[in-house]
Amino acid sequence: MVSTASEQVSTLYQTLKKYSAEVRRDKRLPVPPADSVTVHSPQCGSQLTLDARIEGNRVSEIGYRVRACSLGQASTAIVAHRAPGLDASAIRAVADQLRSILSGRGTQCDWPELEVFASARDMPSRHGSPLLPFEALQQLFDRAGNSVGPVDTDVNVTIKPSGRS
Repeated sequence: MVSTASEQVSTLYQTLKKYSAEVRRDKRLPVPPADSVTVHSPQCGSQLTLDARIEGNRVSEIGYRVRACSLGQASTAIVAHRAPGLDASAIRAVADQLRSILSGRGTQCDWPELEVFASARDMPSRHGSPLLPFEALQQLFDRAGNSVGPVDTDVNVTIKPSGRS
């Protein structure tokens, strides 16, 4: 039996509920020793403030303030669980896999729970939201390599919707 687009979207949001509930309450980290960045997707209005301690070029701890749809909430919860212990290249590889899933070019990811976002590929105006935690971490990794200490600064990152190939 082939499911309709509305059934796929319904299934997507039912699956995302278990993750999004985890980040409904803010879990901020003190700055310093953490660094903090705020990113937002102008396409959908989702916003994320991500706090992270990066030690030895690896994420050691994550905090957040999420003001996003279920897609952004769920991806933030997944990143908060999966990112500690990883370096910038590992995070970038997973972000690229998620972009491929959202654009329809790929279906698999090193973090299988992100594969649920395949059901959102036909909602390009929402693609920026699940990418927010990855964009924020990239900004924080960049700053950790180029600065002398943590900075609590909002950085407005524009995330373009993923296009289909």
